[in-house]
Amino acid sequence: MNEAVPVPAAENPDDGEVLAYPRDGGNEGPIVVANEFVDVVVRKVDTRNGVRLEIWSPRHNTCVRFDAVALDCLSYQEPEFITSLLARKPGP
Repeated sequence: MNEAVPVPAAENPDDGEVLAYPRDGGNEGPIVVANEFVDVVVRKVDTRNGVRLEIWSPRHNTCVRFDAVALDCLSYQEPEFITSLLARKPGP
């Protein structure tokens, strides 16, 4: 007998929308990028201001949405910039 595996979910801190992601690795829905330290859920969302890429961290229950300009800006950053972001501790 196959038992259903619960789908992790949390409330989006920005608008209260319940965010969930599948563990089946399918091609439908959000993309889950994970390793032994963290899970990150990435999905494309339509907003009243256009399409955004949403990045959600279930472990920290934090979420950010980037438009095309912000994503383009990330694409030409030096690796040292990303390293400096990794040095920051999340939270209050």
